[in-house]
Amino acid sequence: MSHPPNFLRLHRKRSPLTQADIAYLMSMPDYSNISRCEKGQRSPSVELLLVYHHLFDTSVESFFEPQSEIILSALLERIEHLTSDLKKEEDVPKNASRIRFLEQIFTRLTK
Repeated sequence: MSHPPNFLRLHRKRSPLTQADIAYLMSMPDYSNISRCEKGQRSPSVELLLVYHHLFDTSVESFFEPQSEIILSALLERIEHLTSDLKKEEDVPKNASRIRFLEQIFTRLTK
């Protein structure tokens, strides 16, 4: 099974650290899991993502830029659709706060 490509290897290669160094820092017995994650053969764990984040001072999102852009585009489209649907149901009291919240998110994400 193929996992989404990532930029873990790119960020590590910009540093002098090896996969073995990362494995040591994570208390792992060997670096095979690091290698698999960097090659996209395995999804990285939250722990691995956070270690790379801290070591390389990079946002977790930046490790998955292509997927992030695709997900953001689809999310914005769904936010617009949900907001439109909620506006059609004018008599539901909770919808006003949901609409405001969704509109704020949309504005923040499109800046």
